[in-house]
Amino acid sequence: MNHKANIRIGFSEFSRKIYSENKNKVLNELNASENDWNDYKWQLKNRISDAEELLKYTNLTREECENIRKISEKYRFAITPYYFSLIDFDNPKCPIKLQSVPSVEELDDKGQLDPMNEEQSNPSGKITRRYPNKLIINVTNACPMYCRHCQRRRLIGNFDKNTSKKYIDESIDFIRDHETIREVLVTGGDALLLSNNQLENIFNELSQIDHVEVLRVGTRTLATLPFRIDDELAVLLRKYKVNVSTQFNHACEITPEAVKAVDTLVDHGVLVRNQMVLLHNINDNKYCIQKTNEELHKYRVIPYYLFHPKDVKSTQHFDVDISKGLEIMKHLEGRTSGMCKPTYVYNSPGGLGKVPLVPMENIVSDENGYVFTTWENKIIRKDFKK
Repeated sequence: MNHKANIRIGFSEFSRKIYSENKNKVLNELNASENDWNDYKWQLKNRISDAEELLKYTNLTREECENIRKISEKYRFAITPYYFSLIDFDNPKCPIKLQSVPSVEELDDKGQLDPMNEEQSNPSGKITRRYPNKLIINVTNACPMYCRHCQRRRLIGNFDKNTSKKYIDESIDFIRDHETIREVLVTGGDALLLSNNQLENIFNELSQIDHVEVLRVGTRTLATLPFRIDDELAVLLRKYKVNVSTQFNHACEITPEAVKAVDTLVDHGVLVRNQMVLLHNINDNKYCIQKTNEELHKYRVIPYYLFHPKDVKSTQHFDVDISKGLEIMKHLEGRTSGMCKPTYVYNSPGGLGKVPLVPMENIVSDENGYVFTTWENKIIRKDFKK
């Protein structure tokens, strides 16, 4: 049996039917056109962001809506009409719904607001620095859709706010003064919610620092707001040789619209890498991870990291035991291309950095050398070098 065939993908007839039906509901309710739909600014302006709006389009009960209202008072939510239209509301475990619609499980306060200790890793401006040769600049708290598993939900607040020029300048000055820094990630929030002019100002300043060799931008717009990606933006990213780090967590997010956005970037020479988060009831399934990464590979996105979920406050329902992640990585061996195998990573608490997690039973040593177990459970030996 091909278990991968049971994984919902964004290109399937079933997914496209859901998308079309939900999309038409939204367009009719807002008296909007196809041109409006494809305009990312319209999408942002019309995000679904309260329980009453959800009731217009769904069959949620009043109790569910009341729970959503309670949660949203503490942790704001907002969903672009595009991403909302991917939800299968007949499936309580729809991976799109679980990532975007608040759940009563978020009322559980277990976890930490800042498990990565980012607030204490800020030497200047809006920087997070965990390593000597690279750092992050947080340029906004805004996102097209506020993921329910977000590691920075403490920064969402009650309204969208871009980082001030003062803090951006302080961040760039710090980078200029520290020659060990060779790589800078511009993120947030979602960095691509800044205008092209704002982005160019930042990239231009950073590109003039001799010791900065690599620029990256962190964004989930390819999955949640693909209409943001156009030729003008792609040309800008290519001009400054900016790599894109994105996040697709399930194959059903990889839609024709998302792939069009990927094509726009890649065709202009922009490298796109995916940083997936392992999430309970969303993708903690070996066939789901395999299928999602194969879909990414097919559409020229490099599966880069599989992040173990962080201990973020009120997100414990997404937690997965590390043994599950190791089982998934073991499954991928020999069953898919090496290009479809991300690095499984645990982010150490307190900002102590990433630890790659590898199934270690593949290799043991004895007095004579090493014993390897292949993906087919065949045993081979290699003696110590004399």
